[in-house]
Amino acid sequence: MMPLGATLMVAAGLAFAWLLYQAPRYWAANVAGDIGTAWTNEHWAGMVDVERHWQNMPPLPRFLSGDEPPVVKYLESQPLVVALLDRRQPHQLWIREGDRFRICMGGEVSSIYLHWIDHATQASIQHWNPPKELDPDFGRVASVVLLGDERTVIKRWRPGSPEVEKALHLALGPKSTMRAGLIRSELVDRPNLPKEAWGEEPRLQADPGRLANRLISLPTKSTAFGEGWDPVGIPFDAEAKTLRRSIQAQLWAARVAAMMVGLAMLGGLWLRYRARQRAILAADRMASLTHSLKTPLAILKFRCDSLRLGRLGREEADAELMKLGGEVDDLTRLIENALSAIHGVSATSPEGEVSPSWIAGVVDDLQPVFEAEGRAVDLKLSADSGRAALTSLRPALQTLIENAIFHGGGTVEVESWKSRKRFIIRVSDGGKGLDGSQLESLGKPFMRVRSTGGEGFKRDGQGLGLSFLFQVAEREGWGLSFSTEAGHGFSATLEMRAV
Repeated sequence: MMPLGATLMVAAGLAFAWLLYQAPRYWAANVAGDIGTAWTNEHWAGMVDVERHWQNMPPLPRFLSGDEPPVVKYLESQPLVVALLDRRQPHQLWIREGDRFRICMGGEVSSIYLHWIDHATQASIQHWNPPKELDPDFGRVASVVLLGDERTVIKRWRPGSPEVEKALHLALGPKSTMRAGLIRSELVDRPNLPKEAWGEEPRLQADPGRLANRLISLPTKSTAFGEGWDPVGIPFDAEAKTLRRSIQAQLWAARVAAMMVGLAMLGGLWLRYRARQRAILAADRMASLTHSLKTPLAILKFRCDSLRLGRLGREEADAELMKLGGEVDDLTRLIENALSAIHGVSATSPEGEVSPSWIAGVVDDLQPVFEAEGRAVDLKLSADSGRAALTSLRPALQTLIENAIFHGGGTVEVESWKSRKRFIIRVSDGGKGLDGSQLESLGKPFMRVRSTGGEGFKRDGQGLGLSFLFQVAEREGWGLSFSTEAGHGFSATLEMRAV
């Protein structure tokens, strides 16, 4: 089960990753909102002009035939006007025909328009929109009845008609940077509406398929055009593409920034992990160094005790002193090399010849340990030699022999031979050996093998000797391997360059 601290770290990392993933989208949404707001503020006056033109009823002099020049001029400036009633002659309705008026002598259209005018007059509303029950074209055509002091005018906005296009040119001007149109309220947010041919550029009038669900648009809620109609303004395609590219650029900039923040966080966590691993490794190496010093210090103590108690003759004492000085020098170099490894210096020690006499000397230094444990050693050394860093190899070989003494059984055998370009030293014992799972755990810090059939360990310690040996072998470029067979002992093999 994952520790609580690790669980919290993973949860925090996932939450932070989710925030980094979502942040660019929120940023882009805010940018799109700002760009849309700026565009809306810039073109708001245009939508006001469209609505003003829709509700405007300029004065018209009295006329008789309906085709007088003032009438023609009036209709030219009011392309959405479809009918006019002189309030002094309430039953004389003028219907538009092109650029002139004619008197309507009856018919369905005349009846509908007069009915609207009656309702508007009774309601006393200057701008009156016919409701659904009175308008057969409700939802398809926007209509308004404008009450004046002398005249009543009816205007109709038929989407896609030339009259609407002309009205937009009059309201927005010929150089307008905005297109406009009417759309039903229920269609404003509907995606994939079909686009009509009459709403294509360069027309100022846009169809519902182009007005709905736009990234940049100017929707307005107005009652001027009747129930359910929303006037909407949109940019031309070229400007819309420019604005969209700006938003995309902001989005990608936010994504890059989020990626950089994420990589920086990962880099920081990785550096922290590396620093922690280095600290653990340094502590492990220091513990391993302490472990590797136990045997050399025990040997030094044995020699010092021998000299102090006067057990040796003068010549033997001098020889012991010489050995004592050499072992102190070796111990000093061992400590220096280990401290260099702890501080991250990977350079190997100077190499020397690994001769049979040198190996025998290392084994001879451990004779007090053999005697104390009541164990025997058998040397099977060939005349061949190898080359290795002697200050590193001595404690490594001592560690393998110690393991054979303290954890093995029977006679300890130390063999050497040459195989092609490699010089091999093998230390083995005649003990009970290990099983496969125990063999796999060798070399791991603080991993120790329990006594067979027992509850504890055969010897005191922390299981750091072989761990340190693996580090030294890797640094020096040696080959290190173990082999065992349950009931037939354990063997450790060191390989190095042959002479």
